[in-house]
Amino acid sequence: MPVGKYPEDSNIIDFIEVKLLSMADDYASGGRLDLAEAIWTALDRYMTGEIEIIFKHGEPYVTAANDVDFVLDEKDE
Repeated sequence: MPVGKYPEDSNIIDFIEVKLLSMADDYASGGRLDLAEAIWTALDRYMTGEIEIIFKHGEPYVTAANDVDFVLDEKDE
């Protein structure tokens, strides 16, 4: 089973994966290993499809994979 949400030969870049990796690295570099570990754990669960992650106002929010059935209002974006 390939790692990640998209096929390896796809030209799709998963912004969520890239952003979470960057956030985890920033926290780890800043000495916040607790936050970095939490993000790495969330990323692992996201990549296996256990959870979904959305960004709202630049912050990640985690939901159960089957609970992401909504539409953001323009004021929420």
